[in-house]
Amino acid sequence: MFELGKGDPLECREDCLVIGLQQVPKKFGGLLGGLDNRFGGALTELVKSGDLSARAGSLSVIHTLGKLPVKRLLFIGLGNPKEIRKEHLKRMFGKAVKHIRKMRWPTAAVFLDTFCAGAISGEEAAQMLGEAVPMATYRFAGYKGQPNIPEVQLEKVAVYIQAAGKKPEPAEHATPVHSSVAEEAEIRPGNAEHVNAAGKTEGQPVKNANLQTGTYRKNNGSPEETTGAALHRGYVYGKAVNTARTFANMPVNIWTPARLAEYAASLAEKYAFELEILERTDLEKLGMGACLAAAGKAKEPQNMIVLKYAGKQEWHNVLALVGTGAMSFGCTSGANVGMAGAAAVLGAMEVIGEQKPARNVVAVIPVAGNRITGTATNGQDNMRTETAVITSMNGKTIEMRDTGAAGLLMLADAVTYAKQYGASQIVDVATLTADVIPALGRDKTGAVANCDVFFERVLESAKEAGEFIWRLPVTEEDKDSVRSSKIADLNGSPNRDGRVIRDGAFIGEFVEDTPWAHLEITGTAITGKETDLGPAGATGVMVRTLAVLAARRAEG
Repeated sequence: MFELGKGDPLECREDCLVIGLQQVPKKFGGLLGGLDNRFGGALTELVKSGDLSARAGSLSVIHTLGKLPVKRLLFIGLGNPKEIRKEHLKRMFGKAVKHIRKMRWPTAAVFLDTFCAGAISGEEAAQMLGEAVPMATYRFAGYKGQPNIPEVQLEKVAVYIQAAGKKPEPAEHATPVHSSVAEEAEIRPGNAEHVNAAGKTEGQPVKNANLQTGTYRKNNGSPEETTGAALHRGYVYGKAVNTARTFANMPVNIWTPARLAEYAASLAEKYAFELEILERTDLEKLGMGACLAAAGKAKEPQNMIVLKYAGKQEWHNVLALVGTGAMSFGCTSGANVGMAGAAAVLGAMEVIGEQKPARNVVAVIPVAGNRITGTATNGQDNMRTETAVITSMNGKTIEMRDTGAAGLLMLADAVTYAKQYGASQIVDVATLTADVIPALGRDKTGAVANCDVFFERVLESAKEAGEFIWRLPVTEEDKDSVRSSKIADLNGSPNRDGRVIRDGAFIGEFVEDTPWAHLEITGTAITGKETDLGPAGATGVMVRTLAVLAARRAEG
């Protein structure tokens, strides 16, 4: 999809050239000094009239009318360069990419130098572009009939990193970054219910199931190599976010526990992960009573997926990523929010498989229908509960009365199993309670942790990924509350006050002394409105944070 262009970007022949405009006194000075001259000063007049603006988020299209080989100039306002941050820049790229898709232009060029504003380096700008292109073009078509209109995909993005005043090299001399130039970002599941272990369907492929990337030219640390590597890295992150989005957007009769296991098998085959699939009989042998109770009488058989990535020769200092897949029924976009934790971990493993950090990682993903044993229907479609006492894998008994606590129960056994894989740090991602939304809103992920040093690493990774998390406190009173049952070791539903914190305190009973962080993503996993980086529905939140954490721990 990406090519590294050579020479003067104003001489490219794509459908449009994307240029960033900063709010500085000389709008067309510096790198764009000769651009206004090519138009006889007309661009300056457009600025004066307000038709061309550097205001953050403004978008203007100027037809070149034969004055340049490129057909159009697409200006995107960046605002004050001192205020520009990476996530801001990514949104601006996303806005431009969405317009290109809307106008059905198959090719585009980006004058990357014009986006290196303030503290933003060329490498950072390239990575933000790499992430924005797949994320902004993502679509989940669902299962509605499609109009008989030919699709026009964004097939090529030529990236120019310097204005050398030379003519661009012929296409055969361009440096490819991704070999799949026509890869579709729109998801059309079709017969997605017939997924085989190779990640393909019988009749129609499950698009976005596999990431196909090419190579970039290595040139001893040259700008081409640095930019190519950053574009590739960003593209990998963006595609993995889309994978997670799709999992949480699909209804549960498509991405059932069994089919999710098949997808995990395709990841294992592609990236040489070790794979373990624990089915119900395996869970029974291991004494995973909490996981078994979470599925209860659900029709679909549950499982626990384990993917092991050995980034070092010796299996030690292991980072465990735990994500729950609690199936909730519904066919609307984003209805399967209970899958978001599992989706985030699978997306992160996709990035890890591509980047291959020198870090040992184990992913533990329990998946089940939300049908806790001990619940019943009162004949009026309202749920009531009967007290259930459950024995977890580590031997602790749990009193449960909450029908919505399937994810909490699965985490109890999942973190215990992660420790058996030698986990020395654990991060779990789950959608356990909507109570996080009134506390933090829909743009902040709630967090609970038992180790300041480890949480600081998680927080730094989230900041680098551009995902906001906020730590909530766990006091001794909270711990006493989850130990308050009169008939069991732990009380899984003491009360609704401080639910996020109490859930964290409950999981902490099974994590014990292992450094750990719990990420509650019920508020951030789904968005009800379209953004510059994607449609309404699942967001793929925490994919990048988990992947960055694995990479940062490898470096440190």
